[in-house]
Amino acid sequence: MSESQPTATWAGSYTPPLAAVGCSGPNDSNCDSFRLTIVPPSHPFTVQVTLHVNTGDDWDLKVYDPAGNVVATSGNAGGQDEVTVLTDPAAGTYTVQAVNFSGLQATFGVATLAARSNDAASPGSGPTPTYSIFTDPNEHSSGEPSVGVNWRSEIADNGGTLMYISSTTTLRLRLNDCTSPAVPRPGNNWLDVSPPNAITTLDPILFTDPVTGRTFSSQLAGKASLMSYTDDDGDNWVPSQGSGINSGVDHQTIGGGPFASPLFGPVYPHSVYYCSQDIALAECGLSLDGGLTFGPAVPIYNQTVCDGIHGHVKVAPDGTAYVPNRGCGGRQAVAVSSDNGTTWAVRPIPGSLAGTWDPAVAVGSGGTLYFTFANGDGRAMVAVSHDHGVSWTQPVDLGAAFGVHDSAFPAAIAGDDDRAAIAFLGSTTPGSDGDDPASPAVWYLYVSHTYDGGATWTTVNATPGDPVQRGTICAGGTLGCPNGSRNLLDFMDIQVDRRGRTVVGFADGCTGPCVSSPLNTQGALSTIARLKNGRGLFAAFDRPLGPPDEPLATALFENGGVHVSWLEPADGGRPIKKYRVYRIQTGQAERLIGTVGATTFNFVDHGFDPARNPRYEVRAVNVYGESQAKAGCDNRVTPVGPPPPVNVCAEPGAIMVTDPQGDAPVPAYDILQISVAEPAEPGPGKVTFILKVASLATVPPSTTWPINFKGANGSDYWVAMKTNATGAVSFSYGTGTNASAPGAAADPASNFSADGTIRVVVPRSGFGNPAPGATIAAFLTRVRVELGPTGSALTPDNAPDGLTGNGSYRIVGSENCVSGP
Repeated sequence: MSESQPTATWAGSYTPPLAAVGCSGPNDSNCDSFRLTIVPPSHPFTVQVTLHVNTGDDWDLKVYDPAGNVVATSGNAGGQDEVTVLTDPAAGTYTVQAVNFSGLQATFGVATLAARSNDAASPGSGPTPTYSIFTDPNEHSSGEPSVGVNWRSEIADNGGTLMYISSTTTLRLRLNDCTSPAVPRPGNNWLDVSPPNAITTLDPILFTDPVTGRTFSSQLAGKASLMSYTDDDGDNWVPSQGSGINSGVDHQTIGGGPFASPLFGPVYPHSVYYCSQDIALAECGLSLDGGLTFGPAVPIYNQTVCDGIHGHVKVAPDGTAYVPNRGCGGRQAVAVSSDNGTTWAVRPIPGSLAGTWDPAVAVGSGGTLYFTFANGDGRAMVAVSHDHGVSWTQPVDLGAAFGVHDSAFPAAIAGDDDRAAIAFLGSTTPGSDGDDPASPAVWYLYVSHTYDGGATWTTVNATPGDPVQRGTICAGGTLGCPNGSRNLLDFMDIQVDRRGRTVVGFADGCTGPCVSSPLNTQGALSTIARLKNGRGLFAAFDRPLGPPDEPLATALFENGGVHVSWLEPADGGRPIKKYRVYRIQTGQAERLIGTVGATTFNFVDHGFDPARNPRYEVRAVNVYGESQAKAGCDNRVTPVGPPPPVNVCAEPGAIMVTDPQGDAPVPAYDILQISVAEPAEPGPGKVTFILKVASLATVPPSTTWPINFKGANGSDYWVAMKTNATGAVSFSYGTGTNASAPGAAADPASNFSADGTIRVVVPRSGFGNPAPGATIAAFLTRVRVELGPTGSALTPDNAPDGLTGNGSYRIVGSENCVSGP
């Protein structure tokens, strides 16, 4: 087939049924295979392959590329045609394979080549959303997880309690939003709160009604379910009937919301649905008492209309219930009930093609319906309806801006009527949905956001630089993925917290060495992505433009310093320009100790005093100003690890006094700290007094930089660096408190550096000759600038600010220190 010959047809040959055994490859004689040669046109195109199946028969479809790799599949229920789409396939001969599951007659095949239209979603505007990632420290494996948010148990502004199901384990996560990103609250870091009856499972599912606060945990047990519910986030559980009477055997889903008029809940205010598929049909049972008991399971469609497998049930504010389906007569569709599950109508999405993965729906506060799906050609699509699915907008491609070719696990949530979010896994590699762990495919979590009812969409990679999966994501079901690439199973979930932040529950299959190398770890780590930056789904909580949030920081004693590091916070709507690092110590005011650029996320402090319990706070700065801690939050962090011992045999030695930077008009006058050291190099019996100012790149004339202190004998002493009117520098020491008076010349090892470090080396005999073990104390400094011969002067900075001496130093003796490095 080619642009000039766009259609190919063939009559299939009958092969015996294989049930779930399947075919071993493109040349397996047990299957009916047709060779299809494709000559690509010069423009983007698709090839749709359709197997027409006779009523009552059940065939599946596989397409192999010229190298023998599976690049497309379709596995609808019996009696339905099998349809798949290849997008821009490379030139070559492909194998279209009809696999007889339980058919009595041969199939008829049609392949159609068509130009591919530009159906990319129109891009949105405004702040770009970003996400914070939270992983389970206990590393629960959680293929096909679901997540819930209880708005009623919100603490401060954290949006509510997050509930997450991982196989038979139900986990609870409560966050603290004092910083950005948030951190788990103590005792609620992925806490196991599983119900007692969650002892085995064929499929796990969780649903939290955010309005009532009730969470349901269900473990599939054939045509029944081991279900419990909790109204206190897992502290206590109530066992339930578990499912509708005579429910289906597979793929259960739970949802709830208001009853459709005129029904109301005298026992519990909301409806609760339990839906599942039973191979030849799917059914939903309704609970009128909050999930304690369920009525009979009512069919919502049968296999002559739709494939049995379906997505998650959602209930609209007006009580309309929706169950999406991936394959109904070759289209994606949704089953709709407006009478509390008594009757159901299937409404297809025009322009869609039956696909591989469960689609999803979300309903806005005014009833707008958002339907997202992995199209038959693999792309992530969405369509919107304003009349309960009777009519739809033309589907648009959410991943086009990133070149996403294949998608998996679409999930949807809405808030205000014009706001919704769609999550999906996406890969730019064609054929990413086979069963090949060695495939070069790389999958990321994407989230698309609309703030105008679906007219435009802003799609972001929520896990940049950190793939969710390498290799394929297999959709072959329990028996169809022998190579192990079904580690993520069948779906993921998305919800919204009370503040409008989207919350995605997914399994991370690429951790550790997989993140930066082709190795696929094929795991399923319990993970949550939560909106950090940008608008949420409730306009009432949109924050005005302003300073950034406070960054989440950590501090660590390491290699003689404190290493402060932090994560990028929400930026307040404008780019972050820089970060400021502050230190506060016992008995001292907060001090700015460093400023770094917007792409630097660490700082090392060597000027701290470990005896004063240093703590650190990082603040982000944009054009609106500096971040500030929220009311009731203290974001200062204490360094962890053993504090380094004070090494007085090397600079800076023991710190006696610190002073905030920037409180003097000239850097040379801006005092930062006083310290004392006794390195061996100047010789035995020598002490090095160190005064640090902001800079001495320019040394002003007529200035004295003194250090005053009390000797071990109680007398006053001083040491100083001085400049005369011509700028000549000298170092001296003396007795008393007047450092402007003449004194003795200090040791020739005395010096200063352009970075602002002044070193005055003095023999111990110059201040009372204290022996090792004696203590000198009460250190202070006051820079003095002479104004002329009259004796008047300025004192632009002093430390401590109150001019009361501070600190004490125990003499070690430089003769007791080892010379050299």
